[in-house]
Amino acid sequence: MVKQGKRMIVIGLTVASWLLSGLTIVAAPTTDQTELIQNDSALDLSIMGEPLATKEQCVRYMQKINPFPLITVSIETLVEYYWQQGILEKVRPDVAFAQAIHETGHFRYGGDVVPLQNNYAGIGTTGNKVRGHWFGSAEEGVTAQIQHLLAYASTEQPQRPIVDPRYQLVKQGRNFGQAVTWTDLNGRWAVPGKTYGQKILSIHARILEEK
Repeated sequence: MVKQGKRMIVIGLTVASWLLSGLTIVAAPTTDQTELIQNDSALDLSIMGEPLATKEQCVRYMQKINPFPLITVSIETLVEYYWQQGILEKVRPDVAFAQAIHETGHFRYGGDVVPLQNNYAGIGTTGNKVRGHWFGSAEEGVTAQIQHLLAYASTEQPQRPIVDPRYQLVKQGRNFGQAVTWTDLNGRWAVPGKTYGQKILSIHARILEEK
């Protein structure tokens, strides 16, 4: 079960709770339930698991919100990379994609990272115009993000050669394998990041509303 102290709300929706790896995975909220994510009363999802959204929903969401994303490949290709790498490492690809949307401002950027870095998760950024890491391709950038999530969520070794330049730093620290859910990244991936996971889940909820 989810670790003690993490309050979970199981909501009866068309997508019922998923049972994966001994965890009760909560179904996605409808529009009027999305506020539960934004509050701290805690609708949550595990980082590890199968996608709830489809690739098509992710693409349609981006086409609606930002039809001209600043990325080095098509949005369809980028989403495909999330599915390939996420499924390989058993990290939810749809929520990882939602994390990238949050980190990049719907792929409009404007912060420390620039589009040519292929860095979709702010890996290595510390603020004050520190660019963080550069990746040679969109696929490598997605792979690094998925591996970085894996480092926080599991003690399993990545299936592919490690391209995340900060994987070993997480592995050597106290946060290795300690983040069960997306809100467990609060204060870990983002510091202080008190609502970091909630913001990602809120985007994911909107993706799930796409028909």
